[in-house]
Amino acid sequence: MLPAMRYLLGLILTSIAVASETWHVPKDCESIQAAIDAAKDGDDILVAPGVWKETINLSGKSIYLHSEQGAEDTVIHGGQRGTVVTCEASANSTIEGFTIRGGEADQGGGVYVLDSSPTFRLCLIDFNSANQGGGVHARNGTPVFEQCVFSFNEAQDGDGIWAKHARPILTACIFAGDSIGWESGEMVTIRDTNSPAGACCIRDVCVQTASVACWEAGGLYRGENSTCVEACDPVCDEDVTGDGVVNMTDVLRVISAFGFCP
Repeated sequence: MLPAMRYLLGLILTSIAVASETWHVPKDCESIQAAIDAAKDGDDILVAPGVWKETINLSGKSIYLHSEQGAEDTVIHGGQRGTVVTCEASANSTIEGFTIRGGEADQGGGVYVLDSSPTFRLCLIDFNSANQGGGVHARNGTPVFEQCVFSFNEAQDGDGIWAKHARPILTACIFAGDSIGWESGEMVTIRDTNSPAGACCIRDVCVQTASVACWEAGGLYRGENSTCVEACDPVCDEDVTGDGVVNMTDVLRVISAFGFCP
């Protein structure tokens, strides 16, 4: 009986040891980075309203970093001293309810993602600058952005997001004048959860998105429920007859079909 009791006691102590903790900033830790350093995988970090003048690195951890009162009242300001939020080395955390502002770096002024797949939810990513990816630079990962707003970011390549060997997933996000750019040919998913999606061709990249979002991004929409499999192969849309040549026959075909589509 005694060994069994010891075994049960060991299980209880182990469960207590691995239970997640909630770290309050600034109650438990004076800064967000201090809380990240103290946290372990699975922990929560809850941040009080205010302007937090720091840059943070998730340090390869998988934690839930969120604010008490949302992005408008909780700002992480980098003070133009590098990337505001860095996620690398499998830092598959969730960051929710922050304004990410004031970053300045060569790659990723607001957010830099490397070999990670973090989730950003209900965040405002604005007034950041970089050579590539003013708002976000993503490389080798599948970062998720849900209901985020990208605005007033600046970069030579990709004001909002610049992706290289990455597959960002953007759901119900707003790009207020910011752009999305790719250095490689991976698929990027852009969608509104309330709208049917189809293949959208932007340059040599195919994204899954709703028609309006595709047109606003300057893409060619291939129709609802279409997929990216061969959807964006080089085509000549002006070649109506499909004979490989744009000539008067194509013009006459268009004229004869002039009017409302059935």
